[in-house]
Amino acid sequence: MKIIVKEDYTEMSDVALRLFLDAFGRSKVIGFATGKTPLKLYSSISEACLSGEISFKGKISFNLDEYWGIEKDDPRSFREYMEAHLFRQIDIYRNEIHFPECSGDPDAAASKYRSEIRRFGPVDFQILGIGANGHIGFNEPGSGLSSETRVVKLSESTIKANKPPSERAITMGIKEILGSKEIMVMASGRGKRDALCKALQENPSEDVPASFLQYHSNLTVVADAEAAELL
Repeated sequence: MKIIVKEDYTEMSDVALRLFLDAFGRSKVIGFATGKTPLKLYSSISEACLSGEISFKGKISFNLDEYWGIEKDDPRSFREYMEAHLFRQIDIYRNEIHFPECSGDPDAAASKYRSEIRRFGPVDFQILGIGANGHIGFNEPGSGLSSETRVVKLSESTIKANKPPSERAITMGIKEILGSKEIMVMASGRGKRDALCKALQENPSEDVPASFLQYHSNLTVVADAEAAELL
């Protein structure tokens, strides 16, 4: 595990960009996360693509999760988040963008996404955030090491923090996340300090799903000073 701490969000995001660009050439399948933390990173990636520094042609993307029962063009959806902050600005082929289906039969939707990950994966470079309760993706406390893509009920703390359009989501499981070749976790702000400390310094436990990241052999954590305060 490598931990990089920077003074503020901007410096942290700049380091994350350098790590992303360093891995880009050896990465065909890239895993993306949503939330506030990667916004500057995605803006910088877009600029790098628009300037011709990098090209997403031939790359494949997988997103971690999506709210269950929401239309993909709903402005509250993670698909629309990715479109607005990254996909519309880069030259990735549209048929290479992968999201879990978020309607219909939950078991069938989960099975389909698991199959897609197995077909095109594993993910070469996975970007992650961390929830204030230690979730990664929407693997809430209680998620096990062997969990795979499935529909989950969001925890009360996540609902309170995110005010989501649905109380359920479909998410990659811990097993699939840990199957990634490289993982970069981004954490910013004092609201993440407890979760980050528990995830990196306590014994791996279902109580803090992000703690299972300790088992990964190629993990880099990039945090600002506030998020890393308790490390």
